[in-house]
Amino acid sequence: MKAPTRITIFIALAAVLASIGGCDADSPTSPGGKGSAAEIAPDVFVVDVKAGLSFVEASDSTLVFDLLGPGAPPIPTGGVIVGSDGGGYIRRVHSMSVSGGRLYIGARPAVLTDAVVSVILDATTSIGFSSGLDLSNVILYSGDAGGAPLSVAIASGRIDFKPAIDLSMRIVPYKLHRFAASAAGELRLACEIGVEALGPVAGVRSMPIASIRKPFVSYLGPVPVAAAVTMTLMARLEVSSDTAFACSLGIDISGPMRCGIRLDRGAWSISSDASPAYAARPFQYESEGGARVSISIEPKIEIEFYGAPCVDLVFGPSFGLEERDEGFSVLAWELFASYRSAAAFDRGALDRYTPPFESERVRCCATTLASGPFHTDDYALAGQWGIEGPPGSAFSYPKGIAVDAAGDVYVVESWNGEVQKFTAEGALLRRWGEPGAGDGQFEAPEKVAVDEDGFVYVVDGGNNRIQKFSSAGAFVLKWGSEGGGDGQFRSPVGVAAAGGVVYVTDGRNNRVQKFSTSGDFLGAWGEYGAAPGRFNGPMGVAIDPADETVLVADCQNHRIQRFSPYGALLAAWGSYGAGDGQFNCAVDVTVAAGGAVFVADIGNDRFARFTADGTFETKLGTTGTAEGQFDHPEGVVVDGRGFVYVLDARNSRIQRFEPRIR
Repeated sequence: MKAPTRITIFIALAAVLASIGGCDADSPTSPGGKGSAAEIAPDVFVVDVKAGLSFVEASDSTLVFDLLGPGAPPIPTGGVIVGSDGGGYIRRVHSMSVSGGRLYIGARPAVLTDAVVSVILDATTSIGFSSGLDLSNVILYSGDAGGAPLSVAIASGRIDFKPAIDLSMRIVPYKLHRFAASAAGELRLACEIGVEALGPVAGVRSMPIASIRKPFVSYLGPVPVAAAVTMTLMARLEVSSDTAFACSLGIDISGPMRCGIRLDRGAWSISSDASPAYAARPFQYESEGGARVSISIEPKIEIEFYGAPCVDLVFGPSFGLEERDEGFSVLAWELFASYRSAAAFDRGALDRYTPPFESERVRCCATTLASGPFHTDDYALAGQWGIEGPPGSAFSYPKGIAVDAAGDVYVVESWNGEVQKFTAEGALLRRWGEPGAGDGQFEAPEKVAVDEDGFVYVVDGGNNRIQKFSSAGAFVLKWGSEGGGDGQFRSPVGVAAAGGVVYVTDGRNNRVQKFSTSGDFLGAWGEYGAAPGRFNGPMGVAIDPADETVLVADCQNHRIQRFSPYGALLAAWGSYGAGDGQFNCAVDVTVAAGGAVFVADIGNDRFARFTADGTFETKLGTTGTAEGQFDHPEGVVVDGRGFVYVLDARNSRIQRFEPRIR
């Protein structure tokens, strides 16, 4: 009778795999095999249908059979008896007795090379979850882990893997000369995993998820080689954390994978090949300290002969999340994946002389799937907010940004015609304004500034005026009209307010106008041109708190100009281009408390930082929608802690960057 395929489902920590959905190991027939003619030892007795015996049970020291005939068959004492029933057996006979119609054989374990003098054998079979295995709701860990509760579970998942198993061996007189075993197949794994630690944790855990077993028999001449292949899906978890944390991650892995072991003339080697494709799906992560989670889902192939373990092949994907201190208050994280393999051999029931072998675990194909937050040597993304939307819901095309002494952030939403006030983390506090020409209404508003008293100044570009509000959005006053006279504007853009004065860049009049905080005209300077002190489309303007000098972003001249409070040119730097210290329309400028100058470079989709004298220090940004990328950055501002806020206009968001802790 052919032995049935056996499938085992493991129950671990109250998590039950509810169904296997088509797991199988093919029909339990003999694998395809071929070999040279076997030379059999002279004292071998094979228990087959002609032997007149019916197998009952076997142990290391005893074999029991029912006699089907009138007497015991001629089994030589001191010889080798071999059969395939009960998982297979191969024993050296030292005694026999008959009682009650049964034959009792006293024996000790023997090996294949006791029965087969020489042969070459090649055999192939396959095993696996041909219809896939559902991994949903499998709990990998639930309990205390080094001092705090830890929970790790596969919320949903599936694995498909059905490797081919190849075996070959060469026996020379009574010795295993060559041996090879390998498993290879296409693996597909997709899963969503959640991890939660309620405090500092540390631990390593391995557990079986599911197992499938396939027995088979090959023949070396008349001698049956009883073998079995078991594939166990193993999960291995490594976790450590300095504090409580939680994360959920999704990963897809697919591709061919192979692991093999080989003995040739006394030397062992392991071969491992993989070409996995990895993909990470969006996940959530919350932590206040360093953490590392590594999860392996690995098929373990075990091959045995005559019930004795012989070969272990362990291979498959490993993936996880690691958090690192990169010198910021927010910790950097990395979602990683790799492929690992290992192999081991124990001579078991094959021969007496081959030493055991166990390889080191081989790791390859390591890759970073995702990382964050975005960071450079100088800045890390500390947060972002905003999404394109209609008035009253979100940004459409924000153009102006300012921060007050308390750290609250003001954003001018140009297309929606309103001002929005946020906390430093992006929580909306209030909003005011609507399209129109009345008090508190706007037509294509541009930049915004906040003075030390908390009053808010908004450039109402389409209405050619400045409007002043309280920090709560209450209208205070307005000034300006269209024209080229004192206190008039043609497309004003930038505004800065400090020390009782307000500076406004008057775009199409190519000048800077100076006012009191009540709107009284105090002076103006500038005209169209490229010469020093002249402008071609002035936009952003800032006041250096150290000396009250005025910096102007001269867009089409691709430079920053610094003036005294009365309009005398003090310095200028910048030129057209994409190199360090160059601009493609410097659209906004701000000065940090320490004197560093930040410029929004709209055409190069970046911001740059300079010393007070214009020496280039660093830059951040490229074109795109990812973290740390921009599409038309219209504004930049720095708060009292050194956090940089960039108005990413076409991406309809604010990105907030933390400086590295020096």
